[in-house]
Amino acid sequence: MYENKNEPLLTKSAFRIRVFYHVLAALALLLVTLALGIAGHMYFDGMALTSALVASITLMSGLGLSILPESVAGQLFASVYGILSSYLYIATSSIVIAPILHRLLHKFHLQDE
Repeated sequence: MYENKNEPLLTKSAFRIRVFYHVLAALALLLVTLALGIAGHMYFDGMALTSALVASITLMSGLGLSILPESVAGQLFASVYGILSSYLYIATSSIVIAPILHRLLHKFHLQDE
């Protein structure tokens, strides 16, 4: 996926395209996780669509529970979804930072030679 250390540095336009695709992948991951959260809140706690959307977004953003689930299944789902969301933050940050960090390290390696 990335160029080897023996290959030349990508052009700026190709690098921008690579970063764009990484941002799209991170957004797709966020949207899939948000859809799972909405579906889970609606299924396990019987929330309306708008309430499930608000509950999922606040959990994903790290703000915590905005709407307390009433059922035990809903509380367990909210707990697991909260943990998943914290890992999602790390994953999406890594996806977006990876091409930038690779380019920086590749540039340092080329300067050494």
